[in-house]
Amino acid sequence: MKRIQTDNLTIIDYGDNTGKLQIFNKYRSNYGWTPKELCTSLFALPLEEITYDYIKNEVNEIYESFDYSEIDELLTKLNKQNDKNS
Repeated sequence: MKRIQTDNLTIIDYGDNTGKLQIFNKYRSNYGWTPKELCTSLFALPLEEITYDYIKNEVNEIYESFDYSEIDELLTKLNKQNDKNS
């Protein structure tokens, strides 16, 4: 099991070609560290079904505005991880 992460998004890759999307809210603390609050953890899907549109639709359920470049970053990391495993 591996975690592919960006600031607010995580895909948990179970190693059997399935994964789960988690959406977080990362915010600054007055104490100098940056906690993450889990907003939602979705059901596992085959990795090929975790697409840009799927992630964007799920993010839009949580956030009114979101930097969609973070989705690109997450998918790039996921693809690099899958290329290493091939």
